[in-house]
Amino acid sequence: MAVVTDAQALTPWRFERAGKMALSVLIGGAGAASFVLLQLPMPWFLGALTATLLAAVLDVPLLPPQRLGVALRAVLGVAIGAAFTPALLQRGGPILISLLGLLPWLALLIGGGYWFFTRRALLDPMTAFFASVPGGLSDMVLIAEEMGGDARAVTLIQLSRNVLVVFALPLFLQWHDGVAVARQAFAAKSHLGDLTLDGVGELLVLGFAGLWIGRRLGIAGAAIIGPMILSGLLHVGGWTTVAMPFEIMTPTQVLLGVLLGAQFRGLTWLEFRTTLASGLLFSALLLVATPMMAALVAHWSGFPSMLTLMAYAPGGQAEINILAFALNVDVAFVALHHLVRLALVMLAAQVMVRRHR
Repeated sequence: MAVVTDAQALTPWRFERAGKMALSVLIGGAGAASFVLLQLPMPWFLGALTATLLAAVLDVPLLPPQRLGVALRAVLGVAIGAAFTPALLQRGGPILISLLGLLPWLALLIGGGYWFFTRRALLDPMTAFFASVPGGLSDMVLIAEEMGGDARAVTLIQLSRNVLVVFALPLFLQWHDGVAVARQAFAAKSHLGDLTLDGVGELLVLGFAGLWIGRRLGIAGAAIIGPMILSGLLHVGGWTTVAMPFEIMTPTQVLLGVLLGAQFRGLTWLEFRTTLASGLLFSALLLVATPMMAALVAHWSGFPSMLTLMAYAPGGQAEINILAFALNVDVAFVALHHLVRLALVMLAAQVMVRRHR
């Protein structure tokens, strides 16, 4: 009688996982290629996101490469940090004015969202709060779950907002500001052939060391924030000028789109017409309010309204920074605002947690 070892029993399971993962990446890649051919905005990220989201809703057996998530966010963090040049320090005064505008803006977002979700969606106070907070999806979901909130509701509302924002922003910039969004797909300041061995080493150090420092300090979203801060400090100080090549950033955008879209798998009709519908309605209201707030901040600070719109967009940290990077706008300005916003959000979350203990 043949004896089946554990390794033999695991082999079909591993092949099945590998097949689902390959299918997920293939669907995302096909979506990205379709967006490129159709000359649609943000093809690498939005194309992969669209195709994977549709497949997830149709319950295609997806298995996104979750283990790559940390590495992908670290790549994005290093790339964003490279945009922090010494010239950023010369705009300290106007940037400070723009950053101060985040305080009333966040109060409006969180307060309005709390009222909306407790009254219209009938969510409990803890769930409503964490559903209202912009960005920081994984951190907000984990804290909400720990405090007895509905983690699934928070996930769906945060996801719906992120997806709606990343679709609406490029289209608005193309229509309102005349940005040639579709032409930015192949724009790049650095290519793989430009990298030296020293440059490769610097990128690896910035990624691994930044991630390690972020985790040691307990920073929320350490995978992207740690490398971003380390890379930003070294670039703004003039100690390095290395940039992330186009050939690395492109698959990073595709895979991040796959990871985001696949999270909608298992969506039920009840969740769609209740929780998700409420999230989309609130997100639509934010999309109306955001350009007005961005215009006010642009008037006070003197920055272009396109920049302040990206800086104040109520999407996730990674998603908005991808938009800024892909659209070749002032990435450092946008990233700094979302970094400060994340810090304020985490502070507000701690206050909320203490009040309900």
